[in-house]
Amino acid sequence: MNPRPMSYGGYVWPRNPAQIRVERAKNVAQFKVPGGPGAVQETGAAPLRVSGAGRFTGPGCREELARLSAAFSAGGAGPLRLPGMEPFAAVFAALTLKGEPGPDRADYEFLFLEDAEDGESARREPPEPYVCGGGETLWDIAAARGVPVDALLALNPQVEWPDAPAAGEEVALP
Repeated sequence: MNPRPMSYGGYVWPRNPAQIRVERAKNVAQFKVPGGPGAVQETGAAPLRVSGAGRFTGPGCREELARLSAAFSAGGAGPLRLPGMEPFAAVFAALTLKGEPGPDRADYEFLFLEDAEDGESARREPPEPYVCGGGETLWDIAAARGVPVDALLALNPQVEWPDAPAAGEEVALP
C-alpha cells in the first residue's frame, strides 16, 4: 500500500520527500528562585515543526521545483498533509535549493511551522471523501469543490478513469 502523498495547499508532491521530520516540543520556562535551585514550568505545547529533504528527478524536475517554489511564494497558512498524520494548518517557512539543479535532478530542503492559535493546535479534520454519482469527471469534481484537478489526480491514484469514475467510487479531497 502506498502512503498518501504529502501535500500543502494545492501542491501535491509527485513522490514523498526522502526525509520528513516532525518535531513536537513543549514551551518551557525556567525561573530563578532566590536561595533555591530554581523552577521549571511547562507553558503548553509548541507548534509542530516539519522539516525534510527531497529530490525531484527526471526531465521535468526543474518545472516541479518551480511549482513547489510557487507554493512557497504564495504565503499564508494552508493545510499540510503528511503520510500517517491528520492534516493541520501550517506556514511554508523555508525552501532551500541544495546545489545547482541539473537537467534531471533538483535537491531541496523545506520547513513548515504549524499555524497555532493561542497555543492550541489549528488541526482540522480531513474532509469526507466525495462519493461519485456517475456521469461526472474528476475535472467536474475539482471545479465544484474549488480545488486543483492535479491535486485530485495525485490524491486518488486508485481512480483508473479520471474521465469517468465509477458510481459509488470515493474520491479523497485535499
